[in-house]
Amino acid sequence: MLSFNVSLNGKKLCLAGIGKRGVLSAILSWAASDRGEHLFMHVGGLANEDHIDWIERQRLQVGDEIRVEICDVESVDDPNRKRGIDAAETLDGKKRYVRRIAEELGWTIQTDPDNLDDQAR
Repeated sequence: MLSFNVSLNGKKLCLAGIGKRGVLSAILSWAASDRGEHLFMHVGGLANEDHIDWIERQRLQVGDEIRVEICDVESVDDPNRKRGIDAAETLDGKKRYVRRIAEELGWTIQTDPDNLDDQAR
């Protein structure tokens, strides 16, 4: 299977792989806000309706060397965390997104009394 062999400063962190179908990602992020700067890495993916994480928030610093080798292997490391997709949480997230976009566009959202779902008009 296609996999990512991830190391930090020469030390192996994980060998991550999803299988025949899914999404596998290795993400480096830098964020700055009023609360400071944060530099971190995530290695995970999505397979069989599950979110899978090998590295959730590896803190990094200037000078770190990250290596991601793309491999084809028979087996990979067990993930540190595996969680199913929560349908209610997904729906709530979609509603928050629609409300935010409606506000940006100057739209109003009305509730249809015959259908309890929120609808943008």
